[in-house]
This record gives sequence, C-alpha cells and structure tokens, in this order.
Amino acid sequence: MSERAATSGGHTGKPHVFLNTMKIQRKQSEPRTLWLLLGAALLLRLVLALVTEGYPYDMSCFVAWGDKLAAEGPAAFYSEGYFADYPPGYLFVLGLVGLLRAAFSIAYESPLTYLLLALVPSLCDCAAAWLVWRVARHTIPGSRGVWALTAFTAFNPLMLFDTGIWKQIDGAFALPLLFCFLLLERRRYLPAALLYGVALAIKPQALLFGPVLAACFLAAIVQEENRFRAFGRCFGGAAVALAPPLLAGIPFYGLKDLVPSLIEKYFGTVSGYPYASINAFNWLTALGGNWKSLEDTAMFGISWHTLGWFMILLGTGGLAFFAVRSVRGGHFSPLLLAAYYGLGVFTFGHCMHERYMVPGVLLTLLAAARWNDIRLYAAGFGLSLTGFINLATVYSLAGTEDEWLTSATSSTVAVLVGLAETVCFVMLLFAVWDIALHGHALPLPARAREEKPTPAPQPAWQHRELLAMLGATVATAVLSFAYLGDTTAPQNPLDATGTVLQETVTVEGDAIDLWVYPGISFGGSLQITDEQGNTLYTQELGYSTCFSWSESRLPVSSGQTLTVTVQNAQVFEMAFRDGDGNLLPVTGGGALFDEQGMVPDAISQLNSMYFDEIYHGRTAYEQLHKMPVYETTHPPLGKDLIMVGVALFGMTGFGWRFSGTLFGVLLVPLAWCFARRLTRKRWIGAVAGVLLALDFMRFAQSRIATIDIYGTFFILLGAYFMLWYCQSVLEKGVNGSLLPMALGGVAFGLGCAAKWTGIYAGAGLAILYLGVLYARWRQKQPGFWQEFRTAAWGGVLFYVLLPLCIYIASYLPYWWRDSSFSLADWWQCQVSMYSYHSNLEATHPFESRWYTWLLGLRPVWYYQNTHLAEGMKASIAGLGGAVIWLAGLGCLLALLWHQVSNRGSRAGAGMLILYGTQLIPWMLVPRCTFLYHYFPSSMFCLAAIALVLSHIRNTRKAQRIGMGLCILSLALFVCYYPALSGLPIPDWWAQALEILPSFGFY
Repeated sequence: MSERAATSGGHTGKPHVFLNTMKIQRKQSEPRTLWLLLGAALLLRLVLALVTEGYPYDMSCFVAWGDKLAAEGPAAFYSEGYFADYPPGYLFVLGLVGLLRAAFSIAYESPLTYLLLALVPSLCDCAAAWLVWRVARHTIPGSRGVWALTAFTAFNPLMLFDTGIWKQIDGAFALPLLFCFLLLERRRYLPAALLYGVALAIKPQALLFGPVLAACFLAAIVQEENRFRAFGRCFGGAAVALAPPLLAGIPFYGLKDLVPSLIEKYFGTVSGYPYASINAFNWLTALGGNWKSLEDTAMFGISWHTLGWFMILLGTGGLAFFAVRSVRGGHFSPLLLAAYYGLGVFTFGHCMHERYMVPGVLLTLLAAARWNDIRLYAAGFGLSLTGFINLATVYSLAGTEDEWLTSATSSTVAVLVGLAETVCFVMLLFAVWDIALHGHALPLPARAREEKPTPAPQPAWQHRELLAMLGATVATAVLSFAYLGDTTAPQNPLDATGTVLQETVTVEGDAIDLWVYPGISFGGSLQITDEQGNTLYTQELGYSTCFSWSESRLPVSSGQTLTVTVQNAQVFEMAFRDGDGNLLPVTGGGALFDEQGMVPDAISQLNSMYFDEIYHGRTAYEQLHKMPVYETTHPPLGKDLIMVGVALFGMTGFGWRFSGTLFGVLLVPLAWCFARRLTRKRWIGAVAGVLLALDFMRFAQSRIATIDIYGTFFILLGAYFMLWYCQSVLEKGVNGSLLPMALGGVAFGLGCAAKWTGIYAGAGLAILYLGVLYARWRQKQPGFWQEFRTAAWGGVLFYVLLPLCIYIASYLPYWWRDSSFSLADWWQCQVSMYSYHSNLEATHPFESRWYTWLLGLRPVWYYQNTHLAEGMKASIAGLGGAVIWLAGLGCLLALLWHQVSNRGSRAGAGMLILYGTQLIPWMLVPRCTFLYHYFPSSMFCLAAIALVLSHIRNTRKAQRIGMGLCILSLALFVCYYPALSGLPIPDWWAQALEILPSFGFY
C-alpha cells in the first residue's frame, strides 16, 4: 500500500469516513450550542434589567432624552440650556424607546422601561461574544478553548453589570469598534472606517481610539506597494469615518450649523469633567487622584493635568513604536494595538470614567481569540473583574453620603482595585511587546487530562485521624466557651408589662451609682422618686435596653426611702453602689432587689447583651416564656436553638450564647470532613479544620446570640451532603445515593428555617443536583432514565416538600404560645418578612457593601466596654479571617481562572458554583448589609484553599504551605483575640490592631 493510501485510510476508507462523519456532526452541533449560549446570555441580561433599577443619573438622562426626542423631534432636541452630553448617534434608539413608552403608557419606574433600555446593548453584547467565537474557532485548536473564551465573553461580569444592571450603552458603542479593528486586521480599510464612524456617532469616547485608526492607515501606506492608492485610502477613510456622525447630526442641527455644533458637542463632552479620575479605578486613582481637580498637585510639584497628558503622550509613543516594529516584523495587529492603547489611556490618562475601559476589555478578549495568547486572555479576565468591582462600587454608592468615594472603606477599595487594574494592564503590555516585536504568542494550554468518569474512592478513616479531629474539636470548644458569658444573672423580674407597678426601697448607705437590669419592654419606663415626691431618676425602657446592665449616677443618702415605678416593662434587678463601687444593702424593693447576689462586679459583655442579641436573644426568651415575639424579620429556627440554651442555662450571658457557640464548634469537624471528602486527602481535612478553628469570623460570630452561625452551619452541612451525593451518584448511581439525597434535603430545610440566606444556597445545590445527572448520563450506564425518574421525585420530595415541612415546623413556638396560630398566619409572617427586607432603608455606621467583604475591609463593631479604667480598651468586632478570606479569595480566583482557561475540574466548578450562588444575590440587594453576610461564602473560600493545596503535585511542599497557613492563623488569632472576645487591653495594643483606616473598632 502506498504512503498516500495509508495516510488517507487505505482502500477501505472507513477511518476516513468515520472521522469526517464526526467532524460533520461536531460542526452541525456547534451552531446549536452557540445559540443556546448566546440565548442564555441575552436572557440573563434582560432578567437583570427587569429586577434592577439602573444607575439613577444615566437612567434619568436616557429616559428624559428619549421622551423629549419622541415628543419634540430631533430639531428641537438640543435646545438652549438643556443638558444632553451625548452625540446624536444613539439618540434615535432612545427616541424609539420614548415612542414605545408613550404608546403603551409605560411608567418610568416600570421594569419594562428598564428592559427596553437594555435590549439593544444586550443584543450587542451577544454579538460581541459571537464575534469572539467566529475568530477563536479558526485560531484556537480544540473546541474546549473556543467555548471557554466564548462563554467568558458572553457572561463577562463587567458586561453583565454594565448592560443588565447599570443599563448603559457601552455594548452598543464597543461593538462597531470590535468590527472596525477586526476588519483592519484583514485590511478592509473603508468598511472599518465606516464602523469607526458609527462608534464615533454613538459616543465621543471613540476619539480615544483615533490614534490607533491613524496608525493602521499609515501602516497601510508602508505595506501597500501602490503608495498613491494608499494615500487615497487614507483620505477616503477619514471621509468615510466622518460620514456617520455627520449624517446622524443633520436631523438635529441641520446643514448650516452641523459642523460647528458637532465639534462643540464632542469636545465639550470630553472636557466636561476636569478631574484626574472620575470614579475610574486606575493608576491615577491608586495615587489618590479620584475626584481631584486637574490643577491640584499629583507628585513632585506636577499637576494631575500634566501627569495625565505626559502618560497619554508616552502611551501614544508606545503605540507608534509597536506599530513600526510590528509592521517591519510582519506581526502588525490592529486588534492588539487597539486593546493596548484603549486600556493604556484608561489606566494612565486623566479625566477617565469608570466605564471607559469597556471597549478595551472586549478588544483584549477578541485579540486573545485572534492570537490564542494566554496572557491576553488573563489580562482580559483580570480587567473584567476589576472593571466589574469598579462599576459595582460606584453603582452601589450612588445617592449615598459616600457617593464621592471619600470614606476610608471605599477609598481603600478604589486604591486596591486601581493597583490590580494597573497590574492587569502591565500583563497586557508584556503580551503586546512579545507579539508585536517577535510574533511570539503563548497559546492557551490544552486540557491537562480528562477527569475519570467515576471518582476515586474515599480514604478509610484511621483511629489517629479520628482522635486528631476530636482533639481539635475539644480544643476549639475550650477556646470558644472560655470568657463567653456569666453563668448567673437575675431571673425573677418585676413584670409590669401592660400595667404600672411600684416598690419602695430604703438604701442602707450613701449611694453614688444606680445599676439597672431591665428585661422585656414595649416602650416602658422606670422612675424613682423620693419621699417628697421629687423625681430623682427616669429611664426609658425599650428594645435596646433589654438584658443589659446600665450604670447611672444617682446620689442617695443613707436611710432614704425611695419609690420605684415601673410602667409597661420588666425590670429584673436594681442595685446601689457607693463611691468605692461596693454593693449597698437595701431594705424592701420586692422583686427589684431580691437577687442581689446575682449582681455582677463589673458591667461588660459577659453579663449584658450587645448588638443584635437584643433582637434574637430576646426573642428566644419570649418564645420560651410564651410571650409575644418582638423579632419576626427572620425565620424562627435560629431563635428556637438559642431558646434551647436559655432553657438549659437560664437567661444568662452563657445561656443565650451557648447554642451558637456549640454550632460554631461543630463547624470545625464539619469543615474537616468536607475538605477531606472534597480532596480525598486526610491531611487537607486537618488543615481545613485548624484554619476554621482559628478563623476570626467563626469565633466572633458564634459567640454572639444571633442567627448567622446556624445558617452558615446548615449551608455547609447541605453542601457536604450534596458533595457526598454527587460522588455517590457517579460511583453507585442515583438509586444507590438516596441517603445523602435525603440528608441534603434535611440540611437545606434547616438552613432555610434558620435564615433566608439558606435559600441562596439552594440555587447552588440545584445546579449541582442537575449537573451530576448530566455527568451520570455521560457515563452511558444502562438504566439511566430510571435513575432520572428517581432523581426527579427525590428532588421534589427531599428538596421541596421536606424543607417546606421543616420550615413550617420551626414556627411551633408560635403555636405553643397561641394555639389559634394557623397556616394563614404563617403565610402572613412570610409576607411581612419579605416586605421588611425589600423596603428596608435603614443605615448603619458599620454597614458595608459586598465588594468590601472580599478583603474584609469594613468589620462590624459589635461592642465597646465603656466601664474600664483609663488607658484600657475593650471591644468586640466581626472581623474577616485574614487567612481564609484573603488566601481563599486568591484560591477562588485561581480556580475560576483554571475553569475559564480550559483547565478546570468538576470539584473546582462545584465550589465556584456554591460560592457564587451564596455571594451573587447580595450584589443585587440594595438594603443595608454587613460583613457577616459573607460568613457562609467564606466556607467555600476554605474549600478553595483545600482544592488548591490538593492540586499541588509536590505533596511535601503542599503540606508545608498548609502548615504555614495554620501557623500564620494561630499568630494572627493570638494578636486579635482581644478584639474578637472583648478582653480589655492597653491602648497601644488596641491601636496596633486597627491596621486599616476603615477598621475603627476601638
């Protein structure tokens, strides 16, 4: 047989026919996959547009402009004194939106208005993803890399936020620029110039890319043998580029005033914001230039204006350098140069807005598709994330007191993200240098290996491993329960709820101070009068005073008889102290002075409620004593569990914190088992357990009588059972995995009944539940459809009906108090909860936005002890654990990068899904939020650390890293223990702990 025949499959032709058939089938399936992908991306944008209100300033402008254009026509649009800083190009689309709104009487606040505004940019975003796919399929070998890049572009977080939530038109503006520079890549100059003109007609920011367009046309002169034709193309291209803005402007300005009016519009808009940076998280913002006047000094006596222009000129010189060298070397790439210059001007130029980076990011991704370069892909990936955080920060603070990003927290975010954005641009610069000068691209790596269809077995438990986990749990318990709270407190109140009660008391000594320990109150008061009826002391008793000792100055002579009047409140105990702080004996007083032995020696968090304990701890007491419940804004299970601790240990500091602390301790062996099952490595389970035992948030949040610890525990428990279920399905099938399926449903129900954030976790569980069915189908095992039916009814039974029953059962204390409590009352509770959270407009000095949680920038100040000697301080703060939160964030980004760059794993994807579905809903929450809302998400930061450690091939090196993380956690925990526990410390120590200006908890 000849070599030619052999290579073509010989005379039989069967391998050749088979391969061709496979290629044809793959090509036929690609369009279906693409349309499904783009359809999902479009749908997601439109859903986001419907459920969010958009950036208020841009939204009001767009709607007003559309209404004015629809009502008065183009000729009357740019009237004198009317603010409209956009050129005419996109106003036709806004006018059409105005016509539709007028025709169908659609209100400004209607979701349909938001949908109409986002529709065209959403379609353009999807067209950009399609363009990336078209290019990548010809340059990236293998379909996985093509789909990874296409999917990342379609679901790019920056574009999702910009189009779906912000409702800006950057997608419509960037699309013609993408086509323009792609056509220039193929030397189609006049169509490219026309598309550049379209972009210019839409937004003046297209002028930023003018130097790149000029470089491309000048390069054509060098590359074209017919120089006369090349010069003609240059002038023709300029005319073609000016045609769209001129034609769009004619209906608005007419022919007579067209050119001067357009020049004024474009250059007036460009110079309208004389600041170094206008909320653009770039290099100038990292230097402190956000909202700084251009005339202010930046550094070394140089103004921001001068610095910005110097950097732009330097970047333009770089553009010329890269253009000349790449033309000579035969590696000239307009896409590459446009990405470099657009992002270079954004990074180092002045007067930049936060969204000016959008075209550069999309050009970088398109250049990555063109050159199949992993550095371009990484730069696009990083810039997408920094741009996303930039937009989210500005969006969330619009209309607030921190709108100018002047607070310590937001300015820290701006500086850190600006530095990260600059690093990403430098990465892009390295790629441009290598490709433009040497034509050297680093391709996206091929998938290292396919995962086995059936997971590896779990390692057997060993006695020493069980003993180690038990020892870690006991040590965590000792650490957590120590210095938790007093085990004694007054238990017998004077109960004047709904009435007025009086007691007389005679003080046996000269009193200086009065201590009061109130209980439940519904707007009551306490009053003390002397024998002549003179009022000596009054105190309002409300929701914030319950179960907390207060100290007031009240001089009373020895032997003086006082009358204490309590109205509509409980008061458990009162006490008088002399000038030396000694407890004075009294005569009389009834229930107000019957437990003097329970009066503490000092007032602190050990014997008094702090922060939201006054809601949840109080409610636990009310439920136990069948009283009307005060706090109804969360489901009852968390309060039910707090109630158990109160029932066991009394209404004491230890009692109302016992259950939460116990669940915090149990988180440690749960995390140990979760990491062990996830990685199948015993030592990684131990590392995870130790890291969580020493985590700041676990420690502080479990020792306060609030409900977040319960939700976090059950969320992680549900994730553990889902992990077990997924591994079991791939090994034994659905029918052999009913136990973890059922247990997962129980955990999910308990999580929802503890706090509604458990419902967020349900989205991640659902994705994994369906995803493992797909993986099972790919195993091609017989009887799959029988397993599918089992999974279907199991999902309904265990993840819908069973959780609903558990959720309803959590309201049993309501029924115990009032046997007439019905399902209709239960439903009204749900409506009331939703109304409360959706309409809450409260503010708090220690609230924080979700993007600050990632680095733990704004802790929650729970408690300050104001009864200490001078020079001493004591506070309790909800701090993010530096190791789990920061190292975990890095590991999550590494896992995400591996997923989008075609090197991911099922386990990595699963952890990203669980993390994302826990965090992403908070991005859409407009109400006041706090750092502890990130606590459940941090569990999957820990899981990410475990996964990354397991991926390190050198086991000894990975173990040393894990040991180093544990030692670092221990050292930080020892340093910050006072700020987590309320232990009094000297001023110098307290000040040393506030390492960031946004901390402020001492």
